[in-house]
Amino acid sequence: MNATNAIRPERTDDVISPDVPAAGDPALKEHDPLTGLCSRAELHRLLGTTLAGARPGDALPALLALDLDRFQSINDSTGIATGDGVLSRVAGRIRGAVPKDATVARISGDEFAVLLPDGSQGSAVAAKLLELIARPYAVNGHAMSLSVSIGLARALGPDQDADDLLQAANIALHCAEADGKDRWCLFEPWMQQRASSRQALEMDLRAALATNKVELRKAMAVEQFEVHYQPQVDSRSQRLLGFEALARWRHPVRGMVGPNEFIPLAEEIGLIGLLGDWVLQTACRTAASWPAPSTGAPYRVAVNVSPLQLRERRALVASIANALASSGLAPGRLEIEITESALIGDALETLQGIKALGVSLSLDDFGTGYSSLSQLAHYPFDRLKIDRSFVSELPSGDAAHAVRTVQSRWMLQAIASLGAGLGMSTVAEGVETEAQAAIVREAGVSVIQGFLIARPTPEAALASLIERLEIAADLPAIPTPAPLESHP
Repeated sequence: MNATNAIRPERTDDVISPDVPAAGDPALKEHDPLTGLCSRAELHRLLGTTLAGARPGDALPALLALDLDRFQSINDSTGIATGDGVLSRVAGRIRGAVPKDATVARISGDEFAVLLPDGSQGSAVAAKLLELIARPYAVNGHAMSLSVSIGLARALGPDQDADDLLQAANIALHCAEADGKDRWCLFEPWMQQRASSRQALEMDLRAALATNKVELRKAMAVEQFEVHYQPQVDSRSQRLLGFEALARWRHPVRGMVGPNEFIPLAEEIGLIGLLGDWVLQTACRTAASWPAPSTGAPYRVAVNVSPLQLRERRALVASIANALASSGLAPGRLEIEITESALIGDALETLQGIKALGVSLSLDDFGTGYSSLSQLAHYPFDRLKIDRSFVSELPSGDAAHAVRTVQSRWMLQAIASLGAGLGMSTVAEGVETEAQAAIVREAGVSVIQGFLIARPTPEAALASLIERLEIAADLPAIPTPAPLESHP
């Protein structure tokens, strides 16, 4: 059946039984015993044969690499037997979506590949696979849904090596996953350079964190990693309330590596816990040394926690308790920031464990859509940090920007009112101009953070920054603006 034919309806609660070779059959070396699909080794052989046999003017092949998104959760929640059943169903759907002359292989647990002799069919087949694999499954009494990420690589000529085409398809697959999954991506040459750069960055990060681990045991400063601190001030009085601790990587050759590059990488390679522990300990130790303000409560420090750290539960709570004990920082001066995406799953018990230490909790990037209002009322948060996208839409001279500006103003007021109603303060991040700060105050947001106040600052420069902000707070108070008028 080719990709344009109608797909036969499937039974909803059976597992497709592939034609699997009997035990002892030599064909087992060429086929996957669960699905009956071609094995990885056999796919590699056929790919090499197809490339070598291509003649000038012939259609060149293409390879699709497929990876089921979040398949492990099915095994964890329903059991391996049901997971195997789903894999068999997926195998059947793939075979039903590709041309008759295509080769379908199971590469590993939840990874598949399709070899198309005519590479011009690649885009249509990839789109069909996305739609077909996403249809609901019912296996062993369990109903579930799946999505898939796909990388597509087309052969450039008959002299192309099989390994090169396999690598290109995998690089395209990784790009599809990095772009949000549930999509397909066509390999382009620039992706190879990006993959090489990322591999080099990963090696550097592993080496730097290996040093970090040794230094942590000695309670010494780490050469490459730093913690910078961005101040948070009261939106009306301008009084300094505290700082957010932000990890920075000063690479000896690359210079400053942005957190958007190395934080996701540390999460992916399983080292975010090590980095996060170091930031937490460093921030608590630094905050404990800050001078007491001339008026008001001692300065607080906020530390971000990755969703992956949150899943560790007891380990995270123990790490926070250890950081407080070793630094002598009062628990009430520490705030742990959690992103909305971390609330997917069972996070309540962990958050309650953190609160039991006397530590405050902040929900970061609020407004991006992960948490519902009914959920929010049940979580023990003390503060909402409004996603910076709402602030970035505030005043500009662009007339086309006007509608989004009005919407953002009212969203800020709505979130501030929601926080007040739930007994939570609110923080506006990314405030860069006086005009933005005025609107934030007008909306009723409690705290301002952003370049208007100060950029993230190294520990060595904090004393002068604190002095400057205290002097600014002693200037005449900013008048309270009139409330927003009703939207016409």
